[in-house]
Amino acid sequence: MVKTIIKSVNRLTRAEKILMNKIRVREGGKGIKKDFSKDYPAGTIFFFVKEKDKILSFGGLEPIKINYLGKDYNILGICNIFSVEKGKGYGGILIKEMIKYLKNKGKTGLGFTGATEFFKKTGLKTEKLFGKRFALKNPKTGELRFAEKGEEGDGIYYEGKDKLISRMLKTKSLGYYWLPRIKELHF
Repeated sequence: MVKTIIKSVNRLTRAEKILMNKIRVREGGKGIKKDFSKDYPAGTIFFFVKEKDKILSFGGLEPIKINYLGKDYNILGICNIFSVEKGKGYGGILIKEMIKYLKNKGKTGLGFTGATEFFKKTGLKTEKLFGKRFALKNPKTGELRFAEKGEEGDGIYYEGKDKLISRMLKTKSLGYYWLPRIKELHF
């Protein structure tokens, strides 16, 4: 029987982290291994679709603060969405559980990808090249970092009670965020 489990980042087992890195690298993670316990802040949660003890699909929601038009929005970044076995519907089960969680919490979830068709089918909304609407802004120096042309990424999202996405789509203003662990842009 397939079930979904939610775990905080600090409760991931060594075996789960090893498998997550193996799948990430297989799917084009550029050989960059994550230390999930260090690379993600407290409050990050991971969803696992499992059958017995076998992980079939996984993904995370990471707390991120977006500053848009001078107001801070606390959202959840959709990250590390992978299926161990593709084409079996496990990714769809995963995203539906993540949407249910976001809905219950009233939170906006936002991620960037090139695979929008899959996410549309699972119930997330999409916005073409939405990554160009965001910049990393270092709070200490004010330095801005933007995605390179061609690497902006399409947005995938679930809109929460804050209505951040609707507000952003009505203007051309940028949203700013800072993740100190980011060594390179990831749109």
